Amino acid sequence: MAAEQYSYEPDEIGEWSELKIRIVTKYAQAYSTILANQRYLKHYYIDGFTGGGVALRKITREPVETTAKRILTIEPPFVGYHLIDADAAKASAMRLACAGRVGAQAHCGDANELLPRIFETIRFDKYQRGLCFLDPYKLMLSWDVLQAAAVTRAIEVFLHFPTGDIQRNVLRHDQSTVDPESVARMTAMWGDDSWRQAAYAEEPDLFGTHTVKQPIDSLLVAFTDRLRKVAGFKHVSTPIAMRNKTNAIIYHLIFATPNATGLRIATSILKTESTQKGRPNGNKLY
Repeated sequence: MAAEQYSYEPDEIGEWSELKIRIVTKYAQAYSTILANQRYLKHYYIDGFTGGGVALRKITREPVETTAKRILTIEPPFVGYHLIDADAAKASAMRLACAGRVGAQAHCGDANELLPRIFETIRFDKYQRGLCFLDPYKLMLSWDVLQAAAVTRAIEVFLHFPTGDIQRNVLRHDQSTVDPESVARMTAMWGDDSWRQAAYAEEPDLFGTHTVKQPIDSLLVAFTDRLRKVAGFKHVSTPIAMRNKTNAIIYHLIFATPNATGLRIATSILKTESTQKGRPNGNKLY
């Protein structure tokens, strides 16, 4: 179906995005199945960057259902759904997709503003739980969202860590060439400017010391550590690299949860899906 037949401009995605869709949907299926059997619990799905329900494969332009669209069809269903997109046309398309599912709502707005308010409605002491997917296509997520999710003790998060955008636009050897807006976006996602300590180090040379950019692994280790120690998630997965056909890292997928069982299931799915033969990221972590 051609893009002009949609009421919005569909995103174009590569194999790595389809892999991400499979991972999150597979976990959501397991999550809903387990929690639906615990009748005293109510479970919700939250998506901060839903798209319009359909994306298009690069080159072939074949339609692919997005994560939110697939999760709306999962049986047993979630008790409620909050699906957010800043694009009015995409949010409108998701409202139509929600029409057949009880408790499903599509919102148009800034996820950084809406998500903390939604998280406040999911109460651990009221036997409510939530699964949240945060899939910004670049650096546009606020640390406050992650902190708000962790504080609930009731919400698990799949997070798209925008490694490619960070590498291109923030972590340059010469920091004087970095756009201040990109630095501000990085600091907003991190919560403060301590990311610099993980991204750069002072190393000795003949004239004293000089600043050296560190491997991306250093930043990832520091970020997952921050999710645990600062945000307050009890369990955080090893980041899984999502790679394109040339083996370049596009982003990393991270899972954070208050629940040890959730981490075990998510880790199994992440490893199984990301190590299958022919997948763009091969069997490499980080």
